[in-house]
Amino acid sequence: MGLRYLLLDLDKTIYPAESTLGGEIDHRMTGFVARTLGVSAEAAHEMRAASFPRFGSTIRWLMEEHGLEDPESFLMPTHPEDVSRFLVPDPDIRAALLSIPLPKSILTNAISEHAERVLAFYGIRDLFEHVFDLRFNGYRGKPAPEAYRRVLEALGRLPREVLFVDDYPAYLEPFRELGGHVLLVGKDGSPRIDSIADLPAYLERSGLLSG
Repeated sequence: MGLRYLLLDLDKTIYPAESTLGGEIDHRMTGFVARTLGVSAEAAHEMRAASFPRFGSTIRWLMEEHGLEDPESFLMPTHPEDVSRFLVPDPDIRAALLSIPLPKSILTNAISEHAERVLAFYGIRDLFEHVFDLRFNGYRGKPAPEAYRRVLEALGRLPREVLFVDDYPAYLEPFRELGGHVLLVGKDGSPRIDSIADLPAYLERSGLLSG
């Protein structure tokens, strides 16, 4: 059975990792942790990094380890409303996605408002059927296996029918273990591509669209 669906991450996947948007979000998250826990920015950064292997996201760590009761108090201020300050227009993104004859959705650990803003900036919102955000997954998103299962159920797809594309290896492995196809963007690994604009060429080389 050939590939039937594309599931794409948003941040540092749709736009390049070197974009300042990802850095701005990280900066805001570190600031939130520093204020909430009463530590320095440096300590907050180290604590976030140390928590990641166990929890997979800053919000899950804050909720489970530090009793954060209002996840929206973290999510809303850490995602800037004006993404145009941090992104650079790139028509190749729409052209690449438009050339792939498969239905597509977004799976992100961000909020839907942020995803909608990024997709609108690049003029590609119409290319995606759904945006599955952190709220959809009950604030327990990637890399929790149940997050992927919930999305697959909503899509009515088997793992082997879906290619999941993300910039973070730890978010890809659970999907691979479910039997899905995975692709890394912008880092050392295999299989990988440099940017989302390279996705059509990868699909052609891989043979995933046949069968």
